[in-house]
Amino acid sequence: MKIQLLCIALFITFGTHAQEKSLPKSAPVQEGYTVPSTHVYSRNNATVPPAFFKPIHLKSTQCLSDTERTQLKRDIEANKKRILQKNPNAFKTKGSAPLFNLPIRAKAGFNDYGYYTLNFQVDQDPTPNGNLLDYNCGARSYDWATGNHAGTDYILWPYPWRRMQEEVMEIVAAAPGIIVDKRDGFFDLNCNNNGNPNWNGIVLEHGDGSQTWYLHFKDGSITSKNIGDSVTIGEYLGAAGSSGSSSIPHLHFEVYDAADNLIDPYAGPCNSLNTDSWWASQPDYHVPTINRIRTLNSQNFDDACPTVENTYEALNFDPGDELVVRVFYRDIQLNSQTHFTITDPNDEVMFDWTFDSPWDFATAWAHWVYNVDNTWPEGVYNITAEFGGNSYETIFGVGTNLGIETIENTNFTFYPNPSNGLLYIESESFMQKVEVFDLSGRKMTELSPNSTLATINLETAATGLYLVTVFFEGGSRSFKIAKE
Repeated sequence: MKIQLLCIALFITFGTHAQEKSLPKSAPVQEGYTVPSTHVYSRNNATVPPAFFKPIHLKSTQCLSDTERTQLKRDIEANKKRILQKNPNAFKTKGSAPLFNLPIRAKAGFNDYGYYTLNFQVDQDPTPNGNLLDYNCGARSYDWATGNHAGTDYILWPYPWRRMQEEVMEIVAAAPGIIVDKRDGFFDLNCNNNGNPNWNGIVLEHGDGSQTWYLHFKDGSITSKNIGDSVTIGEYLGAAGSSGSSSIPHLHFEVYDAADNLIDPYAGPCNSLNTDSWWASQPDYHVPTINRIRTLNSQNFDDACPTVENTYEALNFDPGDELVVRVFYRDIQLNSQTHFTITDPNDEVMFDWTFDSPWDFATAWAHWVYNVDNTWPEGVYNITAEFGGNSYETIFGVGTNLGIETIENTNFTFYPNPSNGLLYIESESFMQKVEVFDLSGRKMTELSPNSTLATINLETAATGLYLVTVFFEGGSRSFKIAKE
């Protein structure tokens, strides 16, 4: 049984140079374009709309100049000398190169399908100014007139500026190490890759002498540990921001071996820097994912830098309303298919269609626009999207008063699900009210726990699915449960 958590957020999309080349000349990249739906079924011969598909491309200019990189290395060496004065054994080289865990994780309590995209890898082609090659022989990288991208960029996606303020992307130590450089206090809402050297971040040195660099932190999010302190693998270092030379909140992750040679931690046929993977378990090159699926009451899409985005997400609709079904993709590829189904409150199929992607993009979004009318029964609807071998769900209501989702990261648990009688909810924040609806939108029960604990009695409820909405100060969270 799937647990459905509903939250409001906003997404943005990014493509790569290689992916731009796969677009037909008639496809206007910036404006988006229309793609007809295929394999269409609709009850009562209602219209299934086409997709509006939109990739958005990141600015790709200078990230860290050679001069700034050289100065950083000098600063690191000076810091190491000071560390050795206090602890002569701090950097006794031992062991082989580390095997990394992913240097990011989602903040506790984040419950959506995805929160980032990997848009740029190390540029393996030494010739700058438009000559691109990543470890997998693609062009998922960038360069500029005088230099090449030397790291891996994990981009906060979707709704990057909103997610940055919520500190959704936590940066963690990829391996145990000693802090040999630490910077904080710099402006973190930059919109340009212009060589700005004032980034927040951390550099770690590992047991074999190799180093990992973590750049572009949100101001004030950095660990309280200082230069010379040790960290363990997976230990919190900071949160993703847009400090320094950056146009979007992200982590720039850069690696050097003990001999100060640049390393691409991803092994692949076009990695000319090193033959072995530096990952404990190397992530796939393509990770086809829907990071988010939601219903909106507007076709608008906010992407002004660095404004916190309005999501336009909504749960409740009435006849006469425009209903927008929007999905946010990571790694959508040529000829990949997304199969959509909308079922009504009686669990009967109302719309069913397939979206066939004619292009490759690292990141993109698409939406479909429906007009709700009097033929739509009142109650709770379910939307399912099948993509990349996985299934994604969201819900909405017609003629309902479902909770509006405004709290993303309130951490809570509910169990058991399915339940044969009692449902228990535990939260880190005080729950002001809990409401239970059946799928027709009828309120079954309501309680006001004013506590971090709540118990819902479903013993007399009929077998089936129910929607539970938990209200906190400033917002709410909703999820589905099954009664056995």
